[in-house]
Amino acid sequence: MIRAETFRRDFMRLILAAWLLPPVIGFGFILYIKILTPQQALDVLLSPIESVYVLGWLGFVLWYFPRYTRPVYNWIATPSEDSGKRALVCMRRFPLYFWSIFLVYLALAPSSVILSAEYYAGYVAEPVDWFRMHLVALIVSIIVGLPIFFMILDLFGRSLGKLDLTRPQVTIKIKIFLVGALVPLLIDTMLVQYYWTRTGFFTFETFLVWLALEVLAIAGSLVFVHSVSQSIAPLHRMIEGEVSVDDVNPDELLPMSTDELGVLTHGYQSLLRELQQSRDGLEMRVEERTADLKASNQELEAFSYSVSHDLRSPLRAIDGFSMLLLEDCADKLDAENIDHLNRIRRNAQRMATLIDDLLNLSRVGRTKISPESVDLKALAQEVMNSLEENEPDRNVVFKIDTDKHVMGDRKLLRGMLENLLGNSMKYTFNKELAEIHFSSHHENGEEVYSIVDNGAGFDMNYADKLFKAFHRLHGVDEYEGTGIGLAIVARIVQRHGGRIWADARVGKGAEFCFTLPGI
Repeated sequence: MIRAETFRRDFMRLILAAWLLPPVIGFGFILYIKILTPQQALDVLLSPIESVYVLGWLGFVLWYFPRYTRPVYNWIATPSEDSGKRALVCMRRFPLYFWSIFLVYLALAPSSVILSAEYYAGYVAEPVDWFRMHLVALIVSIIVGLPIFFMILDLFGRSLGKLDLTRPQVTIKIKIFLVGALVPLLIDTMLVQYYWTRTGFFTFETFLVWLALEVLAIAGSLVFVHSVSQSIAPLHRMIEGEVSVDDVNPDELLPMSTDELGVLTHGYQSLLRELQQSRDGLEMRVEERTADLKASNQELEAFSYSVSHDLRSPLRAIDGFSMLLLEDCADKLDAENIDHLNRIRRNAQRMATLIDDLLNLSRVGRTKISPESVDLKALAQEVMNSLEENEPDRNVVFKIDTDKHVMGDRKLLRGMLENLLGNSMKYTFNKELAEIHFSSHHENGEEVYSIVDNGAGFDMNYADKLFKAFHRLHGVDEYEGTGIGLAIVARIVQRHGGRIWADARVGKGAEFCFTLPGI
């Protein structure tokens, strides 16, 4: 694919050639067939009428075509879905606009030449001269216009190669018709002019023969077009975007020619068969994986039930009997034994908390989301009030700068805020004044929420482990916890279609950012 500036340069060169070459070739042919003498041709070229005509058209096309093809230039410079659609529309309409302007330019050129010759070169035009001049314009339009037109189409092809072409912009049939009809027309017209020049003899019969040859050329090109249409017919509906690949039956995609298009159709048929076989196999594998997943979920539910009932009971018994020993036998135990029993109780309680967190993590992944409109400001304030009630002696400044509503599961979102705000409370424990700020801002087309505190922070070198279960960035002796809370938060955010990330500095606090779908 070429660069935008390269496209603009090459395109303008071709446009300049399309409007500058016709006068050169046209006057050369006029001199060859001796319609004008060299002196008369020079007088015409230097005349005000011809100068204004050529320069006026040149100024118009240099103004018009760069503006018309600006969507193509913009797409090459900054590709996007919108600019790509505009570029395709520009390319699709270009043949009509190019040929309309170009043919008007050449159709009026004989009038400009003859008027200039009569006014400034002493030439007296006969009615047949007007006919011959228009034949010259026809010859020039084919010699110059057709090659440059195809060169511009090739330039478009190199420039727009990455666009998603759902249908052809200029079909092969049109190209074959142009070449098959216009090239014989060029040859026949040049032969007529040559015969006329050499013999000075041109009758109505000669004109009819010339016209018959053109009709035969057009008829022959239509035969070629029909042949190509038959070759393309098996692929026509897909080329035109009438059906998708998924709707095509390979058995109905039969080649209708023995040329390259027939071979292509056969290869495409084989490819579709392989694709459908792969898709059928994939669907079977998906069904198998779905069944395995259902079985795994059932096993996980059974395991969760076992953990909830079979493991909690022994832990409660260990904690309870340890407490009874402390209460009933405290006077019979020395300090070391009492410390041992307290350790047993603390570890049993920690194990119970860990089991609860594991179950919560499991439930978050399996719980069906019940979406509703949730006022995050009100929900965060509720959570913070509850946290402050548990620590009434703390000096905490909590600030909320968001009034956004999101669409989500209220229970899960409350659990997310309880973990994030709870962490902020926990890691600012050693601060005389704890500062926690919950806010939101718009960034890159989405709403970003952030919770900032002035707590202990963490080392960003270990940030990739932050949202993984059982990974802690602080020791248990510094701050209590199981290392599962942030994994629960990440799963809740992900299940709501959002993202979460964090930034921090050791001793300077932390910032947790997340996105959630709005309303």
